[in-house]
Amino acid sequence: MVVRAALIQTTKDVIVTAATVKKNLTFAATVTTNDTIPIVDVTTLLGASLMKTADGTAVTCTIATNVITVTGAGLTDVPVLGTAYGTP
Repeated sequence: MVVRAALIQTTKDVIVTAATVKKNLTFAATVTTNDTIPIVDVTTLLGASLMKTADGTAVTCTIATNVITVTGAGLTDVPVLGTAYGTP
């Protein structure tokens, strides 16, 4: 397992109500099965998704606090694009 950096492509504040702001991010990373991707722009992830840049197929992952863990089997240094939504 390796901690991989997320190269943030875009970030946008989403105003749910005047008192509630969420953050929506898109990012790129290169991952291997069981790698983790910390998303430092949020404190709590509410959702995330990954897809291979080569063919757009989904890469399975789990989230805990502000960390995405790659759970897709058989991945070695695969470039992915991701989206994350959470609380700043």
